Amino acid sequence: MNKAPIAILGAGNMASALALNLARHKRPVRLYCIEADVEEDIRKNSYNTRYLAGHRFPKNISASSDLAHVLNGAEDVFVAIPSFAVMDVMRLAAPFLSRKIKSIASVTKGLDGNTLKPIVLSEANVLPSPLRKLVCTLGGPAIGKDMTKGSPTGFVVAGRDKAAIQRVKRLLETHTVKCATSMDLLGVGYASALKNTYAIALGMCDGLDYQTNAKAMVLALAVDEMEHLILNAGGHVDTATGLAGLGDLIVSGMSPHGRNRTYGERLVGSKSKNPADLKLGTVEGIAATALAVKLARRLKVKTPLLDVIDQCLRSKHHFERPFVHYLKHLQLP
Repeated sequence: MNKAPIAILGAGNMASALALNLARHKRPVRLYCIEADVEEDIRKNSYNTRYLAGHRFPKNISASSDLAHVLNGAEDVFVAIPSFAVMDVMRLAAPFLSRKIKSIASVTKGLDGNTLKPIVLSEANVLPSPLRKLVCTLGGPAIGKDMTKGSPTGFVVAGRDKAAIQRVKRLLETHTVKCATSMDLLGVGYASALKNTYAIALGMCDGLDYQTNAKAMVLALAVDEMEHLILNAGGHVDTATGLAGLGDLIVSGMSPHGRNRTYGERLVGSKSKNPADLKLGTVEGIAATALAVKLARRLKVKTPLLDVIDQCLRSKHHFERPFVHYLKHLQLP
């Protein structure tokens, strides 16, 4: 039986949900954690109360702020770090990654501010050359809290190395967690980042008390724009309508746990657009919106809904007003 550790970089909600999933393999599962209270909670109490309350960790899950220890002997690595910090962590991790590693799977969703490409590609580029091809990305409609409750969940594992993709699929799949596979690393990476942006618009529908008709229309418009962006960027067109695009956008834009949706909802009528003032942590869709607009300009793709979301986020007050005006004067083709 394989006893090589599984390393998870991060100790937030999704990292903890992944740990609970992976612990069933009876291998040591090590979480890299920089928050002292979270590390102590896991070490002393076997709980991550801050990010995944109510779920007791089995004995083979541990947490440490020592990156070298977390990665020591690991054959499989999962990356669950917010996009604003992931590159720093990956640079720190690179020297401790063994040549024995067989897969690296990232759930980080975002765009690189310099290249405007999915950040997972930048994550791969800071690694030793032999390991770069092993990097996969996980997309799809997967909310950590729902997954740990046994709700059927679907991922798409995308990468460039078939063996690494299949390995990640085998590690994750259970009777409730299912994994599709894809070689469209670029397209899945774009879909995973773009859905955060469009989920903000779906949240604004909730804040404005627009009913299901409106949300369904906005969702369809969003998928159409995602499709054009992904195709023109070099991804596969069907990725936008699959698990990583449409699937993830539905869960991000409809679930009460979706932070981007919640941000859009709370933005309506608010005096501040600062997530902290709205009692929220990191909202990935904010940075993704500004970068997606630059991408659309570079690709010469028309994205009126994306542009309106950007206008809302750049407004100084009445943040929802550009969105209301857009829907009022919308001309469908």
